[in-house]
Parts: sequence; structure tokens; C-alpha cells
Amino acid sequence: MRPIGQIKDEAEAKRFGDFLYANEIHCDVDEDEDCWTIWIHDDDQIAKAESELAEFLKTPGHPRYTQASARAEKIRQDQAKEEERAARRQVDVRTEVFGGVQATPYLSYCLIGICLMVQLLQMTDRNVDFLRMSTIDITNEAKASMNQAQETEYRLRNVFLPEITGKKIALQDGEQVAQRGQIWRIVTPIFLHFGLLHIIFNMYWLYFLGGGLEGKLGLRRTLGFILLAAVVSNLGQYLLSGPAFGGMSGVNYALFGYIWIRGNNDPRFGLQLDQGTITMLLIWFVVCFTGLVGNIANAAHTLGLIVGVSAGWLAAQRALR
Repeated sequence: MRPIGQIKDEAEAKRFGDFLYANEIHCDVDEDEDCWTIWIHDDDQIAKAESELAEFLKTPGHPRYTQASARAEKIRQDQAKEEERAARRQVDVRTEVFGGVQATPYLSYCLIGICLMVQLLQMTDRNVDFLRMSTIDITNEAKASMNQAQETEYRLRNVFLPEITGKKIALQDGEQVAQRGQIWRIVTPIFLHFGLLHIIFNMYWLYFLGGGLEGKLGLRRTLGFILLAAVVSNLGQYLLSGPAFGGMSGVNYALFGYIWIRGNNDPRFGLQLDQGTITMLLIWFVVCFTGLVGNIANAAHTLGLIVGVSAGWLAAQRALR
């Protein structure tokens, strides 16, 4: 922002400021002792503003300046109305969920309840292996001779979800079918958590993000989205690291990505994340890759975020057509 000159009379200075504003040259008119200084916001408009100021000083009473003041006032009123409409359309997720604007998020409550029950079973040493992607994986001896790409390829070709596919696997009692048709395993790892902090963190974000989205999309559409995110993030993590993982984080990052992108691109969606929440979740996403917080399902986080961002962008484009 740079000054282009001064006008002694307050009324004339404000009239010239209105003229610039009406002609899309944004400026400030500030009092400076006995004069009024004209400050131009955009350096690319300095030359044009200086030329207009020279013309104004020659004939400050010209009708075009008076007419410009009326136009500037109309523009300000229209902008104020648009900002008010935008504020009504866009509600922060925290207001939507915790402020009681939406209906009861039954799906989010149900998912939280299942996670808590599974956590209780784990705390009482109950066997919850039926919820894992699989109970069979590459042996440690085989892994020792493989790099990451070889491990993923071997898992895909030789031990891929045997409890679902019915593929024969070499077990202790010989080659046999472990199980068959346990299709729920591609979803249910989202209910497994490893410690109180893990489940508390994930349940908070599930309620915060899932409850907000459920209030906008409804139970069935939100359920479909969560199932998609769970399947994609679980399969990706399984292929990368095997079945020893769990948690709602992949789904939570999908919810985050959807609300973030659609809220920023579709004014009619009516839901937005505040910048603090966006920054915090993105920082946590990066920190997890450093290894400082332990063994994290980063593939699930990444794929969940990709699912959410992609779905949010597509939904925003459809809504704006």
C-alpha cells in the first residue's frame, strides 16, 4: 500500500476515495494533520490512481465524482448483504455439532459405541481377531529378505485376505483354507484401537467431523461415504504393512478432507472448518510420518484424506453446476 497524494478538504478527499472505489481501485483515505492522504492498496494501480487524482484536483466539483459517491455506496451495501448471506450459509463444524443446530447424529453415536465396546473387549483380554483384516501374513523370516515393494507384491499374490477369498494358505497343519467369505474384515479394523489415548483422540474427531457431515448429508449417504473411506484406507494399509493395524483415523481424515474441500468450494454446503482445525490436522498428518509418535497407519491416513478431498471436490463441482 502506497500514498499517492493529499487533499486538504475532508469532503473532497472522501468523494475522491468513493470515485476510486467505484472504479475498482481500492484505497484508504486517512487523516494526516490538516490534510487527507490517499493510500492505494495495489501497486499495479498506482499510476492510474495518480492520473485520476491529478484530474480530480483540477475539477473536484465535476458531476462524475458526485455520481461515483452514490455508486460506491450502492456497492458497499450490496457487498454487506452478500457477506451477511454468506455468513448465514456457512456454519463452522463446531457450531453445527456442539451448538445443537443439526439433528442427533445417530450414525456417529453408533460407530462410537461399537468402538468403545470393542475397546472394552480388548481390555478384558477377549479375542477380537475376527475384526482384523486377516490373521495370516507373511512370515517374519520371509519379510527379512524383502523390500517394501516385494513385500506388498508377495502379500497381494500369495496371502491376500485368505479369510475373505478362501485362498489356500500353508498353515501349520498343511495347506488349507483358513476361512471363506468374511467380507466384514475389509471394514472392521476401524473399530480396533490400541490404548486409551488412541481411542479418545479418534472418537473426538469422529463425533466432531462425522456428526457435522451426517447433519448435512444424512445417515445413509454418510454411512456410504464412511464405508468407502474404510475400505480404501484399510486395503491400502494392509497391502503396505500387513494386518497388524486398526483405528478410525483413515475415516476421520476422509471426513476432514470432504468437509474442508467442499466447505471451501461450495458456499451452499453450509459447513466449514475453521483455519485452526485445518492447520492442526495437517500438522498432525505430517508429524505422524516422522515416527516421533510411534507406529502409525500412515497409508490409511493418506488414502482416507485422498478419498475425502476427491469426494468433496466432486460434490462441490456438482453442486455448483
